[in-house]
Amino acid sequence: MNLITILKKDNYLFGILISIVSIAVGFGLFWLFLFLISKTFYDDPKIFLFAFVPAILLMRWYFKLQYTKTAIPIVIILFISFLSYILILYNMGVFMSMK
Repeated sequence: MNLITILKKDNYLFGILISIVSIAVGFGLFWLFLFLISKTFYDDPKIFLFAFVPAILLMRWYFKLQYTKTAIPIVIILFISFLSYILILYNMGVFMSMK
């Protein structure tokens, strides 16, 4: 069994699981990258927006395969997590202009 056959499932629960895992792995990798270059989350918090890219690519792949039962939960989890992260960035003052 290879990875492609494991990922070819059309299931709502699988879509929720795969989107949460891909976003969490993305955040973990960027956190590790920042740790390795001796920076913190507060030094460059916008770089974590790239953590959503794997889930976006998965969403595109599932829509291309017409597995809508898997793709729709990915869209919902992406929307909720993206808005949550934008709210966190806004509360941190990242979007305030410094003129």
